[in-house]
Amino acid sequence: GGSAGPGAAAMVWARRHAVAAAAAAVLPRRCAVLLLAAAALRPGADASVAEGTSRLESLMGRLDDLGQQMQSKHLTLSTLESLRSGVLSGERLDLPSAQRQYLERGSPLIGEVTFDARHRPISTNATRHFQHLRTLAEDVVVRFHAFMPLKRVSTGSYTASGPAALLLVIDDASRLSAYDPESGGAPLMGPMDLGHGAGRAVTHLATTSSQGSHLVVTADDAGELRVHALRVVARRENRTKDEEEKLAPSRRQMSKLNVTANFSCSFALPSAQALGGGEQPKLVTVLPIDRGEKVYFLTGDTLGGISVFFRNGTLKGRVRVTEDPGGVRGLLKGQSQMVVFFSSHSFGSFSVTQVDVQSAPCSGWNSPVYDVALDPGYQSSRVVLSLSDGDVLVFSTTRGKSKACDLALKFPHVTTQPFKLQVFRGHIMALTAPLADDPRSAEHLREIYFFNLAAMEEGYGPSPSRTVTLQATRGFGAVGGNGSGRTARSLQGPYRRPLRGWQGGRALRPHPEVACQHPGVGSH
Repeated sequence: GGSAGPGAAAMVWARRHAVAAAAAAVLPRRCAVLLLAAAALRPGADASVAEGTSRLESLMGRLDDLGQQMQSKHLTLSTLESLRSGVLSGERLDLPSAQRQYLERGSPLIGEVTFDARHRPISTNATRHFQHLRTLAEDVVVRFHAFMPLKRVSTGSYTASGPAALLLVIDDASRLSAYDPESGGAPLMGPMDLGHGAGRAVTHLATTSSQGSHLVVTADDAGELRVHALRVVARRENRTKDEEEKLAPSRRQMSKLNVTANFSCSFALPSAQALGGGEQPKLVTVLPIDRGEKVYFLTGDTLGGISVFFRNGTLKGRVRVTEDPGGVRGLLKGQSQMVVFFSSHSFGSFSVTQVDVQSAPCSGWNSPVYDVALDPGYQSSRVVLSLSDGDVLVFSTTRGKSKACDLALKFPHVTTQPFKLQVFRGHIMALTAPLADDPRSAEHLREIYFFNLAAMEEGYGPSPSRTVTLQATRGFGAVGGNGSGRTARSLQGPYRRPLRGWQGGRALRPHPEVACQHPGVGSH
């Protein structure tokens, strides 16, 4: 080998080393075979051979298991290294659906630094799709807010322009204020004391959704509900011809709104004595309903009852609709004079005129319901449920002309946090909302998702789906309203920031659209 040069010597050494390694790998098995052969020559050879074979198979099985465990640990270390690199670089890592959900069980924060590889969002550019419009109630600590639709007022030969809705705000002192969401500035009314009394805090806010009646319902922690009627008058501002020409064309015909509030009535839930004794029900949700010229107030309580009150606060009737823990968690106004109620594990239709449930409630899921939205594209016959574990289910309540409770869709599981839901032009807007009892709720990101219903109806194939049109993370910690006329609460109790308006939606339409909309009101 010396005459062939150092390269040939190295090759010979490598071959000898490989042969020695192979012999070392085969040696245990050969030794085992020789031992078994020697044992076969001794008396009682059959028993010894069987015992040796069993021990050898057990040893080989343990070695195979150890190899699989080492491979699993290697994959785990590789994934952790990828996560570390992604966190340090500020980029999210794509993980398979099963692996991502498994890791989220041990640490929910995994969902905030990773994407589901199969349901990766089409866009995550919040700067491109959201534009900050204005800031309202900047110096106010907002506890609740709601939109009240307004009617365009005709004065003389022109139609007075103005906001399509009023923004009503309850501050930390339980006072009511009204703002123009399109122009901002100082409040049009308030802050005004609602008359709930000293030491009481407002816990609910709801408004009528029609343009004809402007009623505001508030409830306090003592169970008293108070109704105020707002009077909105549009007056054209007196300007000279020179002042009119200096203004922008969009503001030349703009009228000035004068908003005043008058107390209408007050009422409370039926007492325990009126219900035959037992526990006193507590208010959970309130919903005003317009039936032509008639107005009703619906309340849901902790004992699972729905109470219907007339316009003057007189009780029309009460019926118990569920026995689930927590009672009635929410009320929604649907189409065709329909009201939808939901509890932790059921939802159904309620008749205001008959004060009764129209059909058997729908149920069949394990995790409690967190929020509910109605799909107007199906005349409210499709109900979207947000569960507390992050799942979102879509049920169809009709099958032809008959009532049904069919599971139509299931959203991809992209987070372990529940969602606040809002339907917007074929998409479901979903805002992450940590549970109140989550000790790490302050650490979670506030993200908003746009789920494409049409893409989900087409089904999932082997390629990545296009169900998540947009996923944005941009200061949504102060967003809480659902725009359905129900109580609009902060995700973490009282707001510690002013209300901010966001406009966007390039991922949804070629022209700018809005990210939040009140039914029948316009864009906000």
